[in-house]
Amino acid sequence: MAVENALSAGYDSDWAYEQVEAFADQCCMKISEVDPCYVVMDSIMQEARNEIEGLTGFDLQNDAGFEVYGNYMCTCYDWRDEDIEGLKQALKENEVTSDDLSDATIHWLGMVEVNIEEL
Repeated sequence: MAVENALSAGYDSDWAYEQVEAFADQCCMKISEVDPCYVVMDSIMQEARNEIEGLTGFDLQNDAGFEVYGNYMCTCYDWRDEDIEGLKQALKENEVTSDDLSDATIHWLGMVEVNIEEL
């Protein structure tokens, strides 16, 4: 699942491994103790967070409550309806299109059920 998310976001399995390895090093953990799905999905969300904030000023975690709920193969993104509405409004007001976004951000938006083409 971690590699599948990495591939869908425009990365490869090496990138996914690097994210897990860096997380394990930062937390002084063994790689075997890390939830790779959580780490990869959080890395993708943080890239989307930085990109969207740079384009709109809207922060996915400070202006909204987007999170990654880690549970290995059941890892998922979590949000509230008002988070989606705020995100959509920020993207629309700033006239952000898919051409402005990386593959990772487009993947993340799809995972939180936001279709940039419909805004």
